[in-house]
Amino acid sequence: MKRRLVFCINFCIIVVSVGFGQMEDPLDESEIDSLVNPPNTPISEDLVGLWEVNSIYDKFKPFEELYPGKKPRLYFDPINKQVFGYTGCNNFSIFTQIKGNAIDVQGFLTMTKMWCDGDGEDVFLTLLKSAHTFSIDEEGKLSFLCGSMEIMKLEKVVNEENGEHPFILPMIMASEQFPYKLRN
Repeated sequence: MKRRLVFCINFCIIVVSVGFGQMEDPLDESEIDSLVNPPNTPISEDLVGLWEVNSIYDKFKPFEELYPGKKPRLYFDPINKQVFGYTGCNNFSIFTQIKGNAIDVQGFLTMTKMWCDGDGEDVFLTLLKSAHTFSIDEEGKLSFLCGSMEIMKLEKVVNEENGEHPFILPMIMASEQFPYKLRN
């Protein structure tokens, strides 16, 4: 019985070691880098800047009821390929993949955790994650689409009333005067 057990263990070790010997060579550094940092096309110049939501798809509540105070905003950062935003309650940043008019929200990086009344934040974030394409019409309004349905419409913010940008850090980082750039 002991001989059979020893034989089985040795046989398993041999089979496993032969299996590992058949494996392909590990990826070299450039292959790993291309998987971790996939190539991304630059963000369209029309998309760059600060946008404010002025309509959103929700079949239960009107826009004014979802956002009685401040409206959600998005800032597209072309240098770091990130989007910074404000839900009407909390600030956040996300990684996105943008190619042509396709947009893919790949994940949230940061988000503040203030208590928010109502459903506005949840509706906004759910719709943002479900957007697959975008378009900018002749009036300069940005629309996010899920399939052929428009789920969100935004208007570009040209001048802030008080002269201060709500996402001042990303604005500084996106400027050409900022000496440190994140790796592309």
